[in-house]
Amino acid sequence: MGDRGQPALFTIPAHRAFADALVAGIMAREGRDPLALSRGMILLPSNRGVRAVADAFVRASGGGLLLPRLIPVGDPDIGEQVGGALDPLGEDDPLAPAIAPMQRQMILARLVQEAQPGVDAGQALKLGQALGQVLDQMQVERLAPDALRKLSLSDELSGHWQKSLTLFEIIIARWPVELARLGCIDLVDRRNRLFDRLAKRWADAPPSGFVVAAGISTTAPAVAGLLRRIGEMPGGMVVFAGLDQHMDDAAWQAIGPFDPDPVTGRALRGMRAIPNMRSSACFTP
Repeated sequence: MGDRGQPALFTIPAHRAFADALVAGIMAREGRDPLALSRGMILLPSNRGVRAVADAFVRASGGGLLLPRLIPVGDPDIGEQVGGALDPLGEDDPLAPAIAPMQRQMILARLVQEAQPGVDAGQALKLGQALGQVLDQMQVERLAPDALRKLSLSDELSGHWQKSLTLFEIIIARWPVELARLGCIDLVDRRNRLFDRLAKRWADAPPSGFVVAAGISTTAPAVAGLLRRIGEMPGGMVVFAGLDQHMDDAAWQAIGPFDPDPVTGRALRGMRAIPNMRSSACFTP
């Protein structure tokens, strides 16, 4: 199964209830077959989004219904939920498990105390937590640690920044050793690898059912790459919430080089093409 050639992008206007409009469109397309929904998959930004869409399916069905798989990909505390839903069992090269958040914080606190012996336990825990947050954000954006050295700061902040940077570099140099000792990787790193692996797998063998990524607005490279893959797959759709329909060409080029001809034939029932959107459609008011 090859790509459709042009990403299938849709938007739900801001004045409409996102979950209800999303479910109405999906059921209009897949609802005739009771088993078609159960073979599908909907990626959502959070556990809250999963609950909202599940409730919308219940409202729309008026009774029993086999739901598609609803998978949150954005919550920071979902643990192994993403892996359990998307990472198939029995792979030849399974990903290493993610380190437990509390275990990571305690180890980072210990490394802080070893790097700065005068720091008490409370301060070490706070510094360890802050370092972990910085590390997570850099992994989300896929930035190398040396990118911090390139930041331009005022003279008043440069001295304090250099001290912080020195501490951060010490921790970063030792942290991979700790992870290797435990046989674990960071949760954010694991999710990045999982999304990359999934995008590659779906390029060769797309799922048999539909796949919808809905309401995900993160710019994280790993997630954005997966959304691109979903939009290009047969049966794949990316649905945005309240996407600006009047962006100029410069804004569209910042999103991606999509074909200017809208794919009206792939629009869900109750949707209409937007002439100035690239390969896109939106739900009608």
